[in-house]
Amino acid sequence: MRPAHPSFPPGAARSEDRVTMGVSLPILALELPGQQYSCHACGDCCRDFTVQLRDEDIERLDRQGWASELGGAPWVEFRGSRFLRQRPDGACIFLQDDGLCRIHARHGLQHKPVACRSFPLSVMPTADGPQQGLNFACRSVQRNLGAPLGTHLPDLRRIAEDAPETIGQARVVALLPGRPGSPLELRALAGVLDQWMGRDGLPIATRIDGLAWIAQALRHAKLASVKDDRFLELITTIIATLEGELEADPVVPATERQERMLRQAIFMRTEDPRLDRMKSDGFLRTAWRQWRRQRAFLKGSGTVPELRGFASGVRFQTAELIPNPLHDAAEGHDEPIDDLVSRWVRARLRGARTWGAGYYGFSAVEGLSALCVDVASAAYLARVHAAGRDASADRVMLADMAAAVARIDRTAGRAPWLATSGERLRLSYLALDDGLRRTCALHACGVEWT
Repeated sequence: MRPAHPSFPPGAARSEDRVTMGVSLPILALELPGQQYSCHACGDCCRDFTVQLRDEDIERLDRQGWASELGGAPWVEFRGSRFLRQRPDGACIFLQDDGLCRIHARHGLQHKPVACRSFPLSVMPTADGPQQGLNFACRSVQRNLGAPLGTHLPDLRRIAEDAPETIGQARVVALLPGRPGSPLELRALAGVLDQWMGRDGLPIATRIDGLAWIAQALRHAKLASVKDDRFLELITTIIATLEGELEADPVVPATERQERMLRQAIFMRTEDPRLDRMKSDGFLRTAWRQWRRQRAFLKGSGTVPELRGFASGVRFQTAELIPNPLHDAAEGHDEPIDDLVSRWVRARLRGARTWGAGYYGFSAVEGLSALCVDVASAAYLARVHAAGRDASADRVMLADMAAAVARIDRTAGRAPWLATSGERLRLSYLALDDGLRRTCALHACGVEWT
């Protein structure tokens, strides 16, 4: 029987819940069951974040007279763009000792830079209209603390007014490179993937394995003539039989090259150098330092390069002895990790942060592949964090997984180096020989180093 079309786009609120604005399209609220958020003024988003400023932000800061008070401009220019200046420890120059923003305390919320007063909420243009998104680099979002997401609709209106491009005309998103996707196809794909991730009683490791299996299958499928209703039938059939397919085709250990590719992807997702240091060191010293860090990740032995927010001196060998937290959660050892990863992935799928404008204009299949790599990277980093927390740790705790998710999601969609042809080639390679599935399951029970 032909499946019915979804009556609403995944993540869309019904019409009575949409934000009515002075624009041609309403904003679609993010429907993520059980997810809550309110700002608790922890100050985490004011530490170790590179905040790009708009022209109106610069004009506002100039009017506030900070240059004379701080002894210099509160921003730094780099490659034609301007960013909030940071202290040597990575904190924003406006962060107070009490964890609050000096601009906010003195002038109010509306006088802060646009990016600062929007985070962790976002609005992305899609074919169905502007879509609300949510960033899991926020501690309150991770801990699911605060008010229901629906209460933030006025904030979405403010974001759209501050950044009109977020409600502009959406560009056509490809389903595969060279194969444009229709709004129906993209809506249906996001919908069935979200339904799969929301399956009760299915271990998180299995659900992530399913996403990787679908990404690989669609990348190699002949979809030129499989369009709209036929594509909807295809992916609905895939989801209906997916659990059996995974049982019949269990994932095997990753190859050495696949492991290297994953560690290289982790480097790309965690490298976020400070602009002040880059300007003072110059291009050659910066490039040399980044090359050494990249080589360390590729080699995968010795000491893990320093990651801000993680303990230093952790050895790859120590981290890889710890079981994969996705597998650990699947064994019933840590349901909170299961919940955190599930909410994060569903927010990415439903909040237009997996493909299109929310992820570098990637095609749907490329974006889904990148999401799988993000999850695999977070699972690996969680082990690094656990080893730094306790050298004798034998499992990942929720705090370790939260730190890893924050580290990965803070760059998703906002790190230009993840939009390069090199990243696309890496994703293409990992789609071969079950690479996505293998890296997501990497060292499920830890490894024995000799």
